[in-house]
Amino acid sequence: MTRMVSHPGPVAEARLARHRLLAAGRRGGPADLDFRPVTTLRELAVEYLSARELVLAPNTLANIETDYRLRIDPSLGNLALAEITRERIEVFVGDLARCASRRRMVVATIASLRAILAAGVEWGRIPSNPASRLRLPAAEHHRHQAVERVLDRDQLRRLITACATTRIETMIRAAAESGLRRGEVIGLRWEDVDLPGRRLHVRRNVTQVSAAGKVERTTKGRRARRVAVSTSLAARLGDWYAESVIEVGAAATGPVWPGRWGGPMDAGSPGQALARTLRRAGLLDASGRELVTFHGLRHTAGSTMLAAGVPLIVVSRQLGHATPHVTAQVYAHLLSDSQLDDAVRVFDV
Repeated sequence: MTRMVSHPGPVAEARLARHRLLAAGRRGGPADLDFRPVTTLRELAVEYLSARELVLAPNTLANIETDYRLRIDPSLGNLALAEITRERIEVFVGDLARCASRRRMVVATIASLRAILAAGVEWGRIPSNPASRLRLPAAEHHRHQAVERVLDRDQLRRLITACATTRIETMIRAAAESGLRRGEVIGLRWEDVDLPGRRLHVRRNVTQVSAAGKVERTTKGRRARRVAVSTSLAARLGDWYAESVIEVGAAATGPVWPGRWGGPMDAGSPGQALARTLRRAGLLDASGRELVTFHGLRHTAGSTMLAAGVPLIVVSRQLGHATPHVTAQVYAHLLSDSQLDDAVRVFDV
């Protein structure tokens, strides 16, 4: 006998509650759950986002939802799952690549589509994933965009000189010299800072999930790491500690760069501080836009270290990449042709 259970919340919450009840009463995985049969890609996407809500990181879930809503659904959402063929997806990739401004957008969108269809395979809705092992557009046509997203050493010096406060200077340098991600900058606490040893213990990433809500998680890939800081940056961090903690009374165990109420600052704050400083330094492109984003400061750190001859494996460790192969893929094209001469100079006798 089936017992009806009511739920007072929205439909999405009711579906998620039903998912939990079914999961609690069955040993099987998602394929065993008594979901309403789906017939279109849109319905599969809705079920996927609901089922993965408590599994994926909030920003990952939000990115997949955005990719689907803006780029996948208009072209494929109404199609029955049986109509989502390999040919149909390859045509979709071609159309997407022709109108996309960045190759990264194409790659991320196809990854989101592949994840949704993979769930369909796991749940027995489709026999195989037609988006697996797709050939995507080559990266060569987009390389100039990556170059524009970094500063050279002279520009970086101008940027640091233009910083209005110790707070802004140390925050920008943590990204541009030590390669911290924005969420890692927001999540860094004074207890993670070893000034005598010139090390930062990067072990948390703060993600903004709403206008007022933030989620603190481990770093990307769940890999905590210790990164080095320069002698001059360590000294300036010491100055900032004296200004903010000793003189003003901020929490000695709180965020290094706190928000207005002492907790983590908003996700947009680092980028806004950088934009003001870039304009103060006159680091703008021909159209009057800032030369680099806050994440571009991390690229600046990586490309500057590699250009100076720092070994790839060391740069990879500093940036917290999973493997040196990732570092090579991201930064190899940013190195100058003159470094090829340096590579073969070792053979001159």
